[in-house]
Amino acid sequence: MASVDLIGALGAGSGVDVKALAQSLVDVEKLPRESAFNEKIDDQERRIAGYSALMLSLETVKTAFQKLNDLTDFNAGTVSNSSPNALDAVTTSAATPGRHTIEVQQLAAAQRDASNAFATKTDELNGGNPFSVTLTLGGAAQTSIRVATDTPQGIVDAINSADQGVTAQIIDTGDASTPYKIVLSGPIGLDGAFSYSTDDASGTARADTLTFQAATSSGTISVGGVSVEVTAGQTATEVAEAVREALAASEFITGVTGRSVVTGANAGELTLQWAASDGAEPLLTAADTDDTGATVTAASAISFVAGSALSSVDLAASSLKSATDAIVVVNGLSITRGSNAVDDVIPGVYLDLLSTNVGVPADLRITRDTAAIKENLQAVVKAYNDAVSDIGILTGARSDDPEDIYSGSLKGDTTVRLIKTKLREMFISDSSSPGVTLTAFRDLGLDLDRTGVMSVDETKLDTALADHFDDVVTLFSANTNNQTEYGVASRGIAGDAVKTINDLISSRGTIMTQSEGSQTRINDYKLKLEALNTRMEALLLRYTKQFGIMENIVGQTNAMRESLTSTFDGMMSVYTKK
Repeated sequence: MASVDLIGALGAGSGVDVKALAQSLVDVEKLPRESAFNEKIDDQERRIAGYSALMLSLETVKTAFQKLNDLTDFNAGTVSNSSPNALDAVTTSAATPGRHTIEVQQLAAAQRDASNAFATKTDELNGGNPFSVTLTLGGAAQTSIRVATDTPQGIVDAINSADQGVTAQIIDTGDASTPYKIVLSGPIGLDGAFSYSTDDASGTARADTLTFQAATSSGTISVGGVSVEVTAGQTATEVAEAVREALAASEFITGVTGRSVVTGANAGELTLQWAASDGAEPLLTAADTDDTGATVTAASAISFVAGSALSSVDLAASSLKSATDAIVVVNGLSITRGSNAVDDVIPGVYLDLLSTNVGVPADLRITRDTAAIKENLQAVVKAYNDAVSDIGILTGARSDDPEDIYSGSLKGDTTVRLIKTKLREMFISDSSSPGVTLTAFRDLGLDLDRTGVMSVDETKLDTALADHFDDVVTLFSANTNNQTEYGVASRGIAGDAVKTINDLISSRGTIMTQSEGSQTRINDYKLKLEALNTRMEALLLRYTKQFGIMENIVGQTNAMRESLTSTFDGMMSVYTKK
């Protein structure tokens, strides 16, 4: 009876959840392994976060050192100016301490001329015909500007479009009848002085010479839209003559006043002339339509024979301002410049001349900005202490706060110990470019206590900056600018520190390599988790199937038990009735 009861406990009607039982057996095997993998993934993710925090701290140290990396970082100066109304002075990194007297005797100015007045911006000029304006800037060659629109606005547009250095604008003077004037302005300085004239284009307009080749075959060429028959074997001169005759016969020349064609000085040349009223665009084009070989080999742009000045336009009606150079006396030396911006007289000092101060020269004093250098040194110290503190947190005890992913994230990491050592060496080692009296950080009053915290003796630092400034510069910058990462020359404390940190935090550096290693391990653990889940799913399926079979067996056993019990009860009933 005991064996029957045991089977019944596992079988149908026992109340046992076979699926839950199978899942429990799987969980017993799965959960510890799954938890172990998740803990490893969490640990590596924390390490990646720790490496990121470490890189950020080192980047801060690097940024602080970069402000002491180049020679120019030590050359910043401050300037005092007794005449701010006469000039503005700005120092650059190249400025050196000193005192200067500056007298502005004359400012540089641009020439400005105004024309006669017009009733409107669109007054018709030159009888409605195109004309030209000739500009001469700074004694250079003249520039002829064709004015296609015969109005004051047309003159302004043509001059500005020519972009020759002289600008034009129309101003409204407020006069009741003729308020508009053209104002011309040149560049600042004597080199910007300009002159001009107008030409009413009453002279003959002409195109320079066209040169033809001899005809190698018979056919047709086109010149100015006129077809010209040529014969194989015609010389260049004969081809040119044929063109001249064809243009005359077509009345291309004779039909318009001012047009003509004359034979050039050389064989095959024609000088083509036409009236100014035809405008500035070339009228004569040529093409070898039948491939006779009689082609145009040269043609130049249109030029104009001078006519008369425009009677209705006087661009020189009034002179508003003459062109002048700036004259400034610096430390007793007279200097002339074509601009009010002077940056080549006092090294490292930019002067903006504002007004004259004749008889009352400005007193300019340039001093070295040691306060800024001191501030930069203190920033390095702070960045170092912050980095050491961050490393202590990253390698210390792990926080119980689940939100704190940094504390203890790099505990026991040998890479971090190496980095901490390198960081310390940046500050305690002698400079690769020692000065005469100063060789290391410690000579500036910077010291590390037993806990690794750096402090500054400000009195000692002030003394070093005041008495041994050149040594300070050499100590940190090696008296160089912009040393490349791959250079072999000494870089000084700051330059060496920047390179060391770059090597640590670069994409190929130690920290990134470790971080990538952690990510690789995370990926591996996740793959193992996937494999574990696959195996456990198969195991669950197997357990469920096995327990299902057992359930069937138990069900059959229970049915047999009930049948035997019924049969036994029947037999006992018959026996007891007897």
